[in-house]
Amino acid sequence: MVANEPKYQRKLKNLVYRLGKLCPLKPESVLEGTELCRVLQGHDLLTTLGRLSKFGDDPLQIVREYQQASNSLVHIPEREGFYLSVKPPALGFDPEHAAAIAATALANGHGVHLDSHKFAETEPTLQLLDELLKRTHPANDSRRSWHFSLTLPSRWKRSSADARWAAQKGVRVRLVKGDFVGGPSDEVEPKQGFLDLVDQLAGQVAHLALATHDCQLARESIARCRKRGSTLQLECFFGRPASAMLALSRETGVPLGFYVPYGETLLVYVIRDLLTNPIKLLRRDSFELLGSQQTKLARITGAL
Repeated sequence: MVANEPKYQRKLKNLVYRLGKLCPLKPESVLEGTELCRVLQGHDLLTTLGRLSKFGDDPLQIVREYQQASNSLVHIPEREGFYLSVKPPALGFDPEHAAAIAATALANGHGVHLDSHKFAETEPTLQLLDELLKRTHPANDSRRSWHFSLTLPSRWKRSSADARWAAQKGVRVRLVKGDFVGGPSDEVEPKQGFLDLVDQLAGQVAHLALATHDCQLARESIARCRKRGSTLQLECFFGRPASAMLALSRETGVPLGFYVPYGETLLVYVIRDLLTNPIKLLRRDSFELLGSQQTKLARITGAL
């Protein structure tokens, strides 16, 4: 929630927050989110943990939660398969807060990722990542091919220039279609934009994450990456249908990871996503949206 949004939107979100407290979606807390990551990694699945924040959250509390998550997962066997997904606006784009999270994560062998948000917040996000790259000096860990990562939405024209920046900086990239509208005249067709960015980045960045539930798009992206010898992974949002992507991972041998979100606003995110993309309710696998966290986890582990 943002400070200058229309009054009716704030009232609608407040109503959804109240409904969320009556019918909460898990994981709500960092402890629940971390435990879910631990279980998924126990099934040889990569994971990242991200806090879904709301307006007014305390940045220092967010820092403490991320540090807690990283410290609690330091002893798992596949710790290099875990990283933190940080939302820069929730930290006020403060380099001190981001550096504190990065220091703990890197010391524990974990990566740090900066998520994408509204179009106008892209430049301060890049500036924050650039500052982190200057401030931090990760230990030499041969198991991890990257330490810092950035989301690029394929629906924005500017992502092509941002992709060149990421490659020059040695930053890993997570590709998404994107939830937020771009600036004036800055929109492109998301699927074609996704493939164009794959062609641009494959072989140019340390690692590429294909964060999509579009199986056909993922398959074509994998084929293009392999022609250029790029290392990559598939990534799904926990709670969304994942059976097709699990099958694609088995078929192609490309590792699959899950973005594990947590927080009180998880229900808000789900409702907004379905209102924005109602076609998702008509897909054959839409039933996978239903059920508790344990039900969804059982579907995933049962399909392995």
